[in-house]
Amino acid sequence: MKYTYLTLAFLLIITGCKPSQIITKKKNDKEDLINFLFRNYTGEKPSASFVVIKDGEVKKSQSFGYADLENKILANSKTNYRLASVTKQYTAMSILILIQQGKLTYETKLTEVIPEFPDYGKEITIKNLLTHRSGLQSYEKLYPKNSKKQILDKDILTLLKEQDSLIFTANSKFKYSNSGYAILSQIVERVSKKSFKQFMDDEVFQKIGMSNSTVYLKNLEIKNRAFGYKIKDTIFERKDQSLTSAVQGDGGVYSSVNDFYLWDKNLSENTLITPDLKNDAFTSWDENGKTQESGCGFGWFVAFNNKQKYVWHTGSSIGFRSSVLRIPSEKIAVAIYTNSHHYGRELRQGALALASLYSKNKFPMPIDVMIEKEININGSEHIKEYYDKLISDKNKYDINKKNLSMLAYSYFKKKESLNCFNICKLLISQFPSYYGGFFDLAEYYRANGNNKKAIENFKKVIELAPSHARGAINHSKKMIGKLSK
Repeated sequence: MKYTYLTLAFLLIITGCKPSQIITKKKNDKEDLINFLFRNYTGEKPSASFVVIKDGEVKKSQSFGYADLENKILANSKTNYRLASVTKQYTAMSILILIQQGKLTYETKLTEVIPEFPDYGKEITIKNLLTHRSGLQSYEKLYPKNSKKQILDKDILTLLKEQDSLIFTANSKFKYSNSGYAILSQIVERVSKKSFKQFMDDEVFQKIGMSNSTVYLKNLEIKNRAFGYKIKDTIFERKDQSLTSAVQGDGGVYSSVNDFYLWDKNLSENTLITPDLKNDAFTSWDENGKTQESGCGFGWFVAFNNKQKYVWHTGSSIGFRSSVLRIPSEKIAVAIYTNSHHYGRELRQGALALASLYSKNKFPMPIDVMIEKEININGSEHIKEYYDKLISDKNKYDINKKNLSMLAYSYFKKKESLNCFNICKLLISQFPSYYGGFFDLAEYYRANGNNKKAIENFKKVIELAPSHARGAINHSKKMIGKLSK
């Protein structure tokens, strides 16, 4: 403690500040970052609400913008947002509850619960459905886009019954599947003899006090409801529903950040299921079972940052985006819910940044967030010098080349050419063997009419990209052929 006071005294001498000014500056640094993260939701705009939970207590909860623009209703911590794919952790929980009750097992076959399902699905297990390893075809591709009626979970089951094959053998690979989670909701109904909504109300929401949460039904009144919006030109247009918005199992839960606190408390205290079942949900799985790698659990993705394990998921549907994460080692959880379909990258990175901020950097800060904040204030002309300053403290920042590439591409999409170019040059200087910087730079040159330079960089993409980056390779080949004419 003595040395802390000496350090403070030294700071007072060299800065000429009062003690309260130093404390205020530290506080303002935190608030400045929060205001930057949510800059797109302030004013007459759709809303964002977030909560940060540390050691079982709410450390920060704040809302920006409007839950209902037309009626000028501001968002707050009780505002109910459509969670989109963040719903999947709730659907997974309903299955785990049935497993705990002895009504299902991980190895229960789809055809055991739904015997009329075609033979092509007879090897699909509950675990395959939970981990996106079922091989079921995507209902989004099967359902006619000119349909006038919203598709429901039961309609997805009917669609899949009309097919005669999987897209791959069950459990042979991972492919994110909304179809799988729609089928899980139907399994809940078959096994529990209740509607999916009723089961969620009875066995999940009411048992942990999530009184503000519900599963979407057409014409159901949702209290404190946020309505979804999209940007048309520079105008926000209400766009709350699409053909797939009524599907429950893959994205139909509405909830608030207040209720996320109760959800996180339940996960910490193992209120609904045993610790073993919860740990299964928070573990990645492959064809051989559990792994210690990044991957997919049950309704959660599993990742590592500086060897710290965390679980996360994002959600996106017409008019809404969401992002949640939990870091068990730091006892931190973050949720961000919005009623705008835009700013997807910013939400996931924002959740990571908040986790870093409230763990006092024990969880590293995404360096791309700090780069973007600096550009927002001072432009990108000297971004290499700023980057070098940041990486002098390597343990404080998560230096992720893919995220930097996504930042560069976000500037490209916004037609902020200079910022895109400067991030690309930074990427290439730091990661000369990574194809992402060259891909972004090729797109920059293509958009600015420099075909020669674009071709040169597309060729570097083909040279450097790994085989699994098939999309980038094929696009580069296509562009080379097109620009060479």
